[in-house]
Amino acid sequence: METIGFFKKWKLLFQYIKTIKKHTKDIKNYFLQNSYQTTYKIKDMNYDRVYRFYTVINLLPEIEENVKRYGYQYFDNETKKFIKELNLQFKKYGLMELVGLSRADQIGPTNILVVVEFKFLKTVKIARNLIALILLLIAGAIVLFIL
Repeated sequence: METIGFFKKWKLLFQYIKTIKKHTKDIKNYFLQNSYQTTYKIKDMNYDRVYRFYTVINLLPEIEENVKRYGYQYFDNETKKFIKELNLQFKKYGLMELVGLSRADQIGPTNILVVVEFKFLKTVKIARNLIALILLLIAGAIVLFIL
C-alpha cells in the first residue's frame, strides 16, 4: 500500500473542500427526489465549518413497528442502505476515495445521525490547533505591546 505524502494530503483536502461546496446541493436533491423509493426521509444535508458532511436519516412513522421488533439491527440495515447510496453519489463526484464514515449514531427513536469526513487529515484537530495558535499569537502580541 502506497502512503500519501504530506503535501498530497493537503492538495486532496482542498480538492475535497471544493467538491463538497460545489455538489452538496446536488447530493441533497438526489436524496430528496428519490425519497419515495426508500424507508427514510432526508430533510437536510450539509457540511460544517471543518467540512464534515452530515445528515440525519428520519425513518418513516410506519416503520416504527419494525424498529420496535428488530431494534438496532434494523437501524444498522437502514444506515447501510443510506451509506451505500451516499457512496454512489460520492463516487459520481470523485469523492469516494477521499471520505470515510466518521460516525453513525441513533439520536432518537427513529433518527440516525450520519457524519462523513475527509479521511486523510483530521480537520477538527487542525481547526482546534489553528485556533490555539492564533490565541497564543494574540496573547503574545498583547504581552509585547504592554511591555
